[in-house]
Amino acid sequence: MCESNVYLVEAGMEKLVAKEVASMTPKQNGYVFVDIYGNRYEFDNVEIAYIDFIGHRVVLKKRG
Repeated sequence: MCESNVYLVEAGMEKLVAKEVASMTPKQNGYVFVDIYGNRYEFDNVEIAYIDFIGHRVVLKKRG
């Protein structure tokens, strides 16, 4: 399986915010993630800090 987990950096720590994500779509000022069960996770005012393809991790951080 090639799903990823999504983390948000808060206070210098990476917090898990979405599991088993199958798709990522950019939107104005953020992203929409959909997991393998069809659940949607929308994040505003964020940007990608980094993506670890081997570790199946997408890490977001707040803009600004």
